Amino acid sequence: MSLRESCGVYGVYANSKNAFPLLYWGMLAQNHRGHQSHGFAILNERIESYTSLGLIPVLSESNLKNEVPLMSGRIGIGNVRYATSASSSLESLKNNAMPVIDSDGESTIALSFNGNVVNIRRLQNMLGIDPSLSDAHVICRMILKKIRETKSLIEASKYCMESIDGSFSIVGLTNKGELFAFKDPVGVKPLCYGCKKGVSAFSSESVGLDINDINLDHELNPGEMMIIAENRVERTQALPCKRKAFCAFEFAYFARPDSKFNHKYVYETRRDFGVNLARKYSDIASRCDVVISLPETANDAAYGFHEESGLKWDMLTRRHRYVSQRAFITGVEERSNVIYRKVNILKSKIKGKRLAVVDDSIVRGDTTRSVVKRLRAAGAEEVHLFITFPKIIGPCFYGIDMASYSELIGAWKTIEEITSELGADSVNYQPIEDYVAATGMRKDELCLGCVTGEYPTPLANEMAKKMKKYILEGGREDGRIYESC
Repeated sequence: MSLRESCGVYGVYANSKNAFPLLYWGMLAQNHRGHQSHGFAILNERIESYTSLGLIPVLSESNLKNEVPLMSGRIGIGNVRYATSASSSLESLKNNAMPVIDSDGESTIALSFNGNVVNIRRLQNMLGIDPSLSDAHVICRMILKKIRETKSLIEASKYCMESIDGSFSIVGLTNKGELFAFKDPVGVKPLCYGCKKGVSAFSSESVGLDINDINLDHELNPGEMMIIAENRVERTQALPCKRKAFCAFEFAYFARPDSKFNHKYVYETRRDFGVNLARKYSDIASRCDVVISLPETANDAAYGFHEESGLKWDMLTRRHRYVSQRAFITGVEERSNVIYRKVNILKSKIKGKRLAVVDDSIVRGDTTRSVVKRLRAAGAEEVHLFITFPKIIGPCFYGIDMASYSELIGAWKTIEEITSELGADSVNYQPIEDYVAATGMRKDELCLGCVTGEYPTPLANEMAKKMKKYILEGGREDGRIYESC
């Protein structure tokens, strides 16, 4: 728990209706992907944009125009963001809210981006971009540069794919009326396409299509680009995909349970995680009285654990729905308060119980430590943790803000040491092979860098190995690896 992911993206091309209501609801369905800022861009006579800090507000359609003063148009893009590049200060969040817009006088591009650029410093220097600006600005400038040289969006996407080490799922809009989307050559981040009755849409997750009654057509392939313009839908493999590396953590934590990846609902995968854990650790499960989950991402896994183990599943922890702030946003002093307020424990139901506690992951350990302490205080006799995501031993370079070794409890401690530090009776991680099997994908189709130490892009691999060696020799990290190296 307590992680942030970079963004959610959305794009709409509506042949005969206003795109903004579709855009708004499609982004609202993905509010979980970014709480720090949100924004929209619409093409009318020119590209107009609106950005604001915080979550997308829940509004009636009649109030949308007052809250988000965009004129009508048939084409638009949207974004929700967490900062995994640049600062998280208020000024930086305002400057880097997406969509970002850039122009060279002839072409204007609006860009919504999900991912992370590992070679960010080199590209900022090459393009003359202020290092306080996020990687989305870098990509926007790269696209403009190549369009000016080649007059081709496809060549611009190929240029990005060849030049960037990292991850990106991108939806963009040009002042010429083109809606475009493309993914990095290994396909780390999700992006899907759907269409129905004169409307085409791109969305990070399929729930963004569902809410608008748009049929899911396909997930974009790694290295694929699509362009939607007047009377044409163009689909091109801009760069060959040598290997697929879809983010494995999407299944455990980020995605909504009613989204689909690889033709399977996420909730089904999470349920299978719980089945795997109950089967793998049946001896420990047999000592427990009841299964509980740390809501909400672990709920489906807890149900699977209950089905396999035969233990009663009781909802003895509840999430405060309107406490949207996540523990990683705050400073250390505030973090414990945020953690406490996020989860409510039904104390009188805990006393005397031996608990099987299902959670999605352990990163820093702050949230888990706090919850275990509260369960003990409520009178739990035993607390056994069952973790769906395998032990995290390395940072993420691709858009999850766990970008340094020093913050990861699993990078330096054994399972026995983690168990002791968290105050639990046992910590039971799902093995990597079991996790992979539940996703329905092959191991070589997933990015598992944070649990194996092997990353799918060369610069990330090099940086990780050098930083680990540097720390072992007594060095200290100074922020995110890809920004400090």
